[in-house]
Amino acid sequence: MEVGFLGLGIMGKAMATNLLRHGFKVTVWNRTLSKCEELVQHGASVGETPATVVKKCKYTIAMLSDPSAALSVVLDKDGVLDHINGKGYIDMSTVDADTSSKISEAIKAKGGYFLEAPVSGSKKPAEDGQLVILAAGDKVFLNVIL
Repeated sequence: MEVGFLGLGIMGKAMATNLLRHGFKVTVWNRTLSKCEELVQHGASVGETPATVVKKCKYTIAMLSDPSAALSVVLDKDGVLDHINGKGYIDMSTVDADTSSKISEAIKAKGGYFLEAPVSGSKKPAEDGQLVILAAGDKVFLNVIL
């Protein structure tokens, strides 16, 4: 199974690296594409836009810096909504409830599945695969992913 990963900051890079270490095929994207290079060395492929990542992957994880970035990746041109129909989107960004609701509604309206899954932890727990994940979302999606 190939997993998409959007956002390669301190947390996202560590999380995507762990997916690669555990045998997942991973396609990554970041606003600054040069941040993808290290993950390519570990076996990741790069999507030029969030839309290309979602098109390629059944599940896409986002770990973005703030509400503005989280909304932009989903709603803007070449964003997640272009290819989300029938696919899952897991937002691990720590955003406010209104932002999460807007993203959820937009994804569901396009036939996708949404899981809100912010994490508790920092760089070291992310690198060690020891983050605490607080998940909520579509029961159908939760049953599929768990």
